[in-house]
Amino acid sequence: MMRNAVCFASFFFGFSAYLIAGIMAGMMPLSDAAFATTSYDLSGPVTVTKVSDGDSLRSGKLRIRIFGIDAPELKQQCQDQNGSAWACGLAARQQLENLLDADKLLHCELRDVDRYGRLVMQCFRGTVDIGAAMVRSGHALAYRSFSQLYVADEKHASSARNGVWQGSFQPPWEWRQQN
Repeated sequence: MMRNAVCFASFFFGFSAYLIAGIMAGMMPLSDAAFATTSYDLSGPVTVTKVSDGDSLRSGKLRIRIFGIDAPELKQQCQDQNGSAWACGLAARQQLENLLDADKLLHCELRDVDRYGRLVMQCFRGTVDIGAAMVRSGHALAYRSFSQLYVADEKHASSARNGVWQGSFQPPWEWRQQN
């Protein structure tokens, strides 16, 4: 029974992501009237098959970007309070893995589809908002270009000197531009 639900969810999210990505790319135009009268609410269970990095997951062939956060890239290094380099990108991926239950089941709500075709989703493990937990632990930053939702969590992480806030670091969006 559970396998059927997962298969249905994978098909549903896969088809819906294809449809939404096509609409957003302009390949399947909808009239303004269609947007005014149609509401799309895509949410449901997601079984994580891979943690790609600190803000990206896979569920089978579906690529999911965690909404509202930006984590250090896998190859990114940060400095601790003594100026010693540490692998903050790998630590971010490990923290995201640690937040998952043994069954790796999340409940996710579609917020957007990004320019790479990834589903941008706000995901929860029970009542725990995964994005908030990543930012609060200092393993991701609030991605203010897209949302203000996790700014308070980032302030908490900064004042507690959690994760990347224990020393110095380059915000992931700047690091990507230079590397």
